[in-house]
Amino acid sequence: MEQLTWINNQHQAMVSLIEKWADINSGSENIQGLNSLLRIMQKDFAILGGEAEVISLPPHKVIDLQGAVAEVPSASALRLMKRRHAPIQIFFGGHIDTVFGPASPFQKTTRLNGNTLRGPGVTDMKGGLAILLKGLEAFERSPLASVIGWEIVLNPDEEIGSVSSGHLFVEGAKRNHLGIIFEPAFSDGAFVNSRKGSANYTVTVRGKASHAGRDFHHGKNAIYALADFIQAVEALNDNPHRTTVNVGYVKGGGPVNIVPDFALCRLNIRVASAEQFASLHSQLDGIVHACQQRDGISISLNMDNACPPKPFDDKTKPLFEAYKLCAEELGIPFTCRESGGVCDGSRLAAAGLPTLDTAGAIGGSIHTEEEYLNLDSLTERARLLTLFLIKLATGDVSITRKDIP
Repeated sequence: MEQLTWINNQHQAMVSLIEKWADINSGSENIQGLNSLLRIMQKDFAILGGEAEVISLPPHKVIDLQGAVAEVPSASALRLMKRRHAPIQIFFGGHIDTVFGPASPFQKTTRLNGNTLRGPGVTDMKGGLAILLKGLEAFERSPLASVIGWEIVLNPDEEIGSVSSGHLFVEGAKRNHLGIIFEPAFSDGAFVNSRKGSANYTVTVRGKASHAGRDFHHGKNAIYALADFIQAVEALNDNPHRTTVNVGYVKGGGPVNIVPDFALCRLNIRVASAEQFASLHSQLDGIVHACQQRDGISISLNMDNACPPKPFDDKTKPLFEAYKLCAEELGIPFTCRESGGVCDGSRLAAAGLPTLDTAGAIGGSIHTEEEYLNLDSLTERARLLTLFLIKLATGDVSITRKDIP
């Protein structure tokens, strides 16, 4: 097939794109770096044609370390659309941010060997974005391109919960029949079929300061109250395949001759279903209420961000079967398993869109300074995307499409 052969000749171009993109710091809070990268990626994606729009995103609210609400600016997102009246409409998505800020020592790409590139975000998910670009570019060279219209959203804040861009995915789900997100596959090449839901919370505790010697009993110790809360939430941990609660950050107190009047913690929950989500949130509220029975203590529970669970349901399975059929034709192993991680594919699925969210690259050690990319996965996964689009356009594969109003 001509389009697949063309991709075989794009390997070095894909590697060069990834090196260029990854060598620009795109930490989630590096607004300048993210906007600079977005301008470059807008030029690179312009080869696909269509209408491009840079979207200014609103600031998001956070609870700072003093317990006050603060606004944090957001970088911009990029949306591209083409052939919005074609009979098949697909949402493509990916994030441009990484977990590595400007202060991280992990800033540049390094070629470890002929098939391995190490660098910040090379797998999660600059590699996936290169696969999207070249796979879609190959399909655009096909006479079947007129059958499929598409929407691409590149967002700058996925690694912090898509706190300002999440609505772009909910809106996109309403306009399209199916969704493909270019998060990385597992390191063995397996795809993710279901995901847990996740939420991050900040808990603030306020008491009353006093001299730890002269007036100890007049003080109200915020750390003791927070310790009660933490012990209680630890007991909520269930089977790791169901519910987990992780307290990941604690702050409070100062000089030990002062009864502390403020303490704070941040925690993350993971759940397998929407019902568990509601139940666990209710239990957290109950623990807060119980801990507030301490005299002179007030506790606030704030949900900072949340991402819904993504079940492997009947509307999603046909999409995976279609992708599997294409993988088998190309001799690519196709296996699936669940993940405790979350991504924007969960937002699409929760909005009713059949979604496959690990169409990206293969690598490993993501979110660490050892992150690496298997370079031979680039053309492999780009060919898979193109073949899927061609077969979808010809009707050789069928899927359950979301109805578009």
